[in-house]
Amino acid sequence: MAIIPKFFMEAVVAIGIDIPQKSRHWIGTGFIVGKKEKDNPQLSTFYLITNKHVVEHQTKIYVRFNALEGDFIKDYPIELYREEQPLFSSHPNPQTDIIALQIVPQTLINDKSVWGFFDLEDHALTLQQMNQTDVMEGSLVYALGFPMNLVETIKAPICRIGCISRIQDAFIKAASGESPTFFVDIQAFPGNSGGPVISRPETLAIEGTKTNTKANLIGILSAYLPYQDTLISQQTGQAIMIREENSGLTIVHPVNRIKEVVELEYNRIRNLAPIANKQ
Repeated sequence: MAIIPKFFMEAVVAIGIDIPQKSRHWIGTGFIVGKKEKDNPQLSTFYLITNKHVVEHQTKIYVRFNALEGDFIKDYPIELYREEQPLFSSHPNPQTDIIALQIVPQTLINDKSVWGFFDLEDHALTLQQMNQTDVMEGSLVYALGFPMNLVETIKAPICRIGCISRIQDAFIKAASGESPTFFVDIQAFPGNSGGPVISRPETLAIEGTKTNTKANLIGILSAYLPYQDTLISQQTGQAIMIREENSGLTIVHPVNRIKEVVELEYNRIRNLAPIANKQ
């Protein structure tokens, strides 16, 4: 019995960079989402989603896909800037750790690379939809990604299970137009950043409450919440060291924010079209 649709796994990619005189280093996770065209819902545009901090200070990244023919894996280079102008859109809120970059999947299709996508209408829940279907504290969730450079000869995301730890404040903030995050109880490590967080489908529910019977994208993993322990000198009473540990709580930006940055990237590309037509 499958809990996570196979095409969800296929939508997740490893993000890497080249390090001089070393092998390719995998620094984060991304995933592909689809946005239905307003005039023709049968057509979609596709976007690579990841965290801002994953691509910060990078001019080029690589994304890894599996392939049906030839090499088992294919790494595709993506230039992030042209003439110092970004080829992606960042969320305007500096606290919202998301970028979107439009991709054209024809190259993947030609290469017989394996790919999938999260449809932002059919396979995703906003905070409002989560609240309406009782996806809340205690609901089980999965995080997919590539922690600790665990990218083998076959691209296979690591799946970790946890639960939503706190989200009620996010529901309230979203209703007032703020840009909230929520917490999940999943340990995240370097490389997990930018991965999708997926709700677990449930068939059981407390009487009088709602349930959601299919898996959905509910957000993007950003970073773990650190726990800091201060060591105090017995002689001086002054702090001599601050030790930071992984609390096991991870910050998640909701689908609402992903949709907003996808809309920005959609408009950025559309505004470039008249310029391209003049050339």
